[in-house]
This record gives sequence, C-alpha cells and structure tokens, in this order.
Amino acid sequence: MGIFGDLIKKITGAGNGSAGNEAAPTETVTGTAKPVYKVLRVQPTPNPEAFQFTLDQRAIEEGKTKTFDSADDAKGNAFGEKIFQIFGVQNVFVKDDFVTVTKSPTVGWSTIMEKINNVLEESFEFQTVADEPRVQEEDSILDSFDKENFINLPTEEKSRIIEALLDKGVRPALANDGGGLEVLAIDGSVVKIHYQGACGSCPSSTMGTLQYIESFLRDAAHPDLSVEAG
Repeated sequence: MGIFGDLIKKITGAGNGSAGNEAAPTETVTGTAKPVYKVLRVQPTPNPEAFQFTLDQRAIEEGKTKTFDSADDAKGNAFGEKIFQIFGVQNVFVKDDFVTVTKSPTVGWSTIMEKINNVLEESFEFQTVADEPRVQEEDSILDSFDKENFINLPTEEKSRIIEALLDKGVRPALANDGGGLEVLAIDGSVVKIHYQGACGSCPSSTMGTLQYIESFLRDAAHPDLSVEAG
C-alpha cells in the first residue's frame, strides 16, 4: 500500500490496538538496546492546525508534559531539533503516549504528515522533564480545604488545590484532544493559565474552554475566581 496508505490507516485507526502498559520494544544497534517508537495512529484535534500522533509506548514520565514552542526552544533536544527542521512546524507537545504537532496555516498537512511520521519513528526518544515534584495526595488536599476561606489561603496552598482540581476535572479532557494546560500564576482571585499542544492556537480555547475552566473552578474552589489565558 505504501507509506501514504500506511498513514491513512493510522489516521483511521485501522489495524491498530492500544499501547496500554506494554513493555517498550527495543532494537539492538551496535550492541546497545534502545527503544523503537512506532506511530500507531494519527488523529485530528479540534484545532485544524494540530494533529495528534499516538505512539506504541509511553513518551514521557507519567503526569509530566513537555512543550517545544519554537526551534530555539528545542535546542539541545535531539528529537526537538529534528522535528523543527520540517518547514511549517510551530509547536510540539508531548504527554502520556502521544505527540501533538501544530503547524502553520500556510502549510498543508499533505506536505508534512509523512515527514513528521518519519521523524517520530526514526528520532523520537523518551522525554524527561526536571520540574518540581507534584503533590501526590490530591484527594486529601481537596477533602480538607475550606472553600469559603480559599481566597485567603497562601498562594502556595492555592496552587496545590488548583493543580489538583485541574488534574481531576480539566486536564484529562484536554489530553483527549491532544492538548493540556499549565498554571502560570495565581494572583489573588485570578488564575493565569497557558494552553499547551492543540489547545494553544485552537479558536475554541479562547472562549468555550476558558469559560468552562472558570466555571469549574468557581464551583469547586471559590465563586470569586476568574481565569485568564496567557
């Protein structure tokens, strides 16, 4: 069927199963075993300029994400440098077992889809992130805080609660669409967020999704909260 036919099968999901928790396949190169990544399927996202490429194994540590916003941002990362050599690639977002690639509107998917697929299968490596450890006892945090006093809590405690709420009620849905979000800052009653992946340049993110997040946090944490995207 050829490479193009294989890509069509990946987009439709034909013949592919779920990556699940299977052990990473390996190949031996000059005596050294290294993971070999395969693209199981390719699917569109609500953002017409972004596609989600699902791999056959975990791409990054559980609970972590990695975003490359530009070629400069990807410097020092072998995979990042390689994929930004493809003309038109604007953003790359890595989470769980998928990679979301956002392109320029001036470039058609038909011209870069195969190139992206090839880079993923030839150059992708498990991504590591050296960020601060996340609080593990989310249920305990959410059960113990006083909603009426939320606004008066220290910023650090507010942040822990907001992160736990987003992990439970927002991030899973965004991940299904090939995206995510990070909390930039909490200033009093204002929560400032940044969309990642497919959500970053999607028209629906600026209104519908933002309104949902604000409504969710007002109901779950405090009615005076407002959310701003940056």
